[in-house]
This record gives sequence, C-alpha cells and structure tokens, in this order.
Amino acid sequence: MYVLAIETTGPYASVALIDGKAKIAASKVSKELMNHLKDLMPIIDELLKEAKVEKKDLTAIACSVGPGSFTGIRIGVSTARALAQALDIPCVPVKTLNAFIYQEKKEGLICPIINARRGQVYGAIFDRGDYNCRTILAPGPYMLEDVLKAIEEKAYGKVVFYGDGIDAYEEIISERIPKDRREYAAKNIRYQSAESVAQDAFMKVLWKKTVSYDKLEPEYMRETEAETKLKDGSLERERKAKMERMS
Repeated sequence: MYVLAIETTGPYASVALIDGKAKIAASKVSKELMNHLKDLMPIIDELLKEAKVEKKDLTAIACSVGPGSFTGIRIGVSTARALAQALDIPCVPVKTLNAFIYQEKKEGLICPIINARRGQVYGAIFDRGDYNCRTILAPGPYMLEDVLKAIEEKAYGKVVFYGDGIDAYEEIISERIPKDRREYAAKNIRYQSAESVAQDAFMKVLWKKTVSYDKLEPEYMRETEAETKLKDGSLERERKAKMERMS
C-alpha cells in the first residue's frame, strides 16, 4: 500500500508518500513561498521517482482540505481529484488542523492556530494521548481571544502552539498565557506538513474512510472574499465602477 499525501494550505507546498507499514517512504517540500501551482506536480514526480514508486502503485491520494490559504486549498484539492480520477483510486480528505496532531510523537496539549487576519484564527485545542486524542476546542474559525480564553479555562497543563498564527500573534499569546503554560513548536515542525497529512490518512485508508474523487471538497471554514462581496452587493458595485472608468 502506498498513499500519496498533498499539503498546500500553508506557505510551502509539500508531498509525502506513506507505505503499508505506516512508514514515510519519501517527502518533498517546494523551495519557493506560495508557489503551489508551479511546484506541486514537479515535486510529486520527483517524490515518486525518488521512492521508486509508479503512479499505478498508489492506493489512495490524501489531501489537506483546509482551512488555510484559499488558493492553496483549491490547488491541492483540484490536483488530488485529477490524480485520483486518472488512476481510478479513492481520495482521503484530511482536516488541516487535525493533521497537526502528528507533527510530534509525544503526549500533551496542543493548539494549532492558522492566521486568518484581523485578530482571527482557524484554531483548535487537542489533548494528544499515546493511544487517542481528545478534542478540547473543536476546529473552527475563532477570534484569537476565544482560543486563549479556552486555554485559560479548559486546558490544564502546558500547551504547545503550532501554525503561522504564532508568527502573527506571538506577542499577544505570550502576554496572556504564562511561560510555564505555553511552548512554541520549533520552526521545522511548526507549519503544515504533508508527512502529518500522510500519517492522518493512513488509518483512514485502513478503515476505508475514503471518498471518490468527486466527493473531495475544500473546507474553507468561512466564506471567500468573493462570496462575501457577492452577498453584500459590493462585487456588483465594483464591476459597475470599473465599467464606468473604462467608458
């Protein structure tokens, strides 16, 4: 069994291959920031060549479906769908925040936070155990204040933070959460990783929790800017203003 995992919700595209023994056979990360569209297929080809695995040998395609970069999510999901359809194999949707559970093999509280701007984050709090993981704060869109309040009221023990929300809000977090109750993940394991996506997907494949390529859907967790503008009418106003300037 080989599962190809795709991660494009973060700043760098990454791919990983996990075998039937839950071992990462190979992994690749793009070299350029937010260059998912250009880099994804080449690093997939490099990965398979390095692992000496052909596309026909793949059992499933796993994909981090969000939240995160809207454009990155669309690129990853579209690529996973196309590969799965061409190879006639299933897809494995992996929630981006849940994949952080696999960033390190150690027990304890973790809080992945992805920057959603203006004091907002996509976040969650998990109690990572040896054989199971308990959800303390369900994955979702929150104000940073709500996540920190949940840590103060519901999470007992030191919390390890992951994600680019650290880069944006480290000063605020440090002011609110005492030093003996917080830790920031090292930068080499702080951000989204296809290896973690692969590990999350492995058991899903064994348990047959897969979907057909046409059922693989993005999980944005909030409306895109275009959808918001369409609803409030500002998209139409912008279109009319542009037409007036051109006339």
